[in-house]
Amino acid sequence: MNEVNNSLIEARGPNKIKFKGRWFTNSFIILNNEAIESWEHSAVVDFTIDDFSIAIKHTSELVLLGTGDTQIFPQNSVLTELLKQGIGVEVMDTVSACRTFNVLTAEYRSPLAMLIMGN
Repeated sequence: MNEVNNSLIEARGPNKIKFKGRWFTNSFIILNNEAIESWEHSAVVDFTIDDFSIAIKHTSELVLLGTGDTQIFPQNSVLTELLKQGIGVEVMDTVSACRTFNVLTAEYRSPLAMLIMGN
């Protein structure tokens, strides 16, 4: 087992997430236990492969896509392209994505979390 100092999402509130002692109120990405702030993105249904460029660049095995208050899927063509590149994407509402991130992190896995605030 690869022992890593993993960070958990500490708390969630309406349109805010606490990670590593800081509250985030805008959409952000967690990669390698670090927050990448100010993630600019289009509406999920309009996502292109470019919206996942960070996952492709870092050859992430698993992406948790939290789509705000409700579960909204990107176009199938985008998900298919990611799967062809060996990147799995789990799409869920942001609260569920936070919970799943913590479970996977506690298992010493390193998912990439793309967390959208609100819809």
